[in-house]
Amino acid sequence: MQTISAVFTYTFKEHVRHKAWLSSALFGFILLGGALVISALGADERPRLMLDLGLAGIEAITLVSIVFLTVNLILQEIESRAIYLILTHPVRRSDYLLGRFLGTLAAAALGMAIMAALHLVLLGLYGWWEPGRYLAALLCTLGKAGVMGSLALLLSLALTSEAAAMAFSVFFWMLGHFSSEMRFLADRSGSAFIKTAIVAFSHAAPDFAHFNYRDFWHATAPGAQWLMWAGVYAVAYAGACLALSVQLFEQKEF
Repeated sequence: MQTISAVFTYTFKEHVRHKAWLSSALFGFILLGGALVISALGADERPRLMLDLGLAGIEAITLVSIVFLTVNLILQEIESRAIYLILTHPVRRSDYLLGRFLGTLAAAALGMAIMAALHLVLLGLYGWWEPGRYLAALLCTLGKAGVMGSLALLLSLALTSEAAAMAFSVFFWMLGHFSSEMRFLADRSGSAFIKTAIVAFSHAAPDFAHFNYRDFWHATAPGAQWLMWAGVYAVAYAGACLALSVQLFEQKEF
C-alpha cells in the first residue's frame, strides 16, 4: 500500500504539472464559455441549455484527457527507458501500475471538479441549483473516465503503439454508446455465428448506458440503487482491465 501511495502521489503531481492537462482544463473553460453564449439563444430555456451543454463539455474533455494520459502513461517511460530504472527498485509491477492509473484518474477528476465548480457557479447565477443531482451526474462521468482509462491502459500495453491505442480507444468509446443497438442487431441477425460474435463484442466493449444519468435529468431521477449498480459496473470493468494490464505488464522484459 505504501508503494501504491508513493507512485500515486508522483503520478498525480506529474500530470498536474503537465502542459497537456493544463491545456485540457483551459479548453474546458472555453467550452463552458461557449455553452454560456449558446444558451443565451434559448431565452427561457437558458439554464437547461447551460446545464446540458456544460455537462457534455466536461464529459468530453475528461474522457479525452484520461485516454490521452493513460495511453502515454507507460509507453513513454518504455521509450525513454525510465521504466528500467524504476523497476530496479523493490517495486512490484502490479503496485506500480495501479498507482500510476489511480494517480492519472485523480488528476482527471481534479480537472473535472474545477470545471464543474465554475459551471455550477454559472448555473447558480441563473437560478438553477440542484447540487445533489449535479454531483450524481459528475460521478457518472467519473465512472466513464475510470472505465475508459483502464481500457486505454490495457490497449496501450497490448498494442505497444500510441497511435493504435488511441485509435482503438476512440473506437471503443464510440461503441460504448451503441450497446443497445448492437444487441438489437444481434437479435435480428439470421446467422448464429454473427449473433454470437456481436453479443460477445458488445459485452467486451464498455456499456455507457449504465452511466447515462443525464437521460433522466428532465424526468424522474433514478434512485440510489441505479447509481450503486453504475458504480459496481465501473469498478468491475476497470478491475478486469487492470487485471489484464498487470498480466501483460508482468510478461514484458524490463
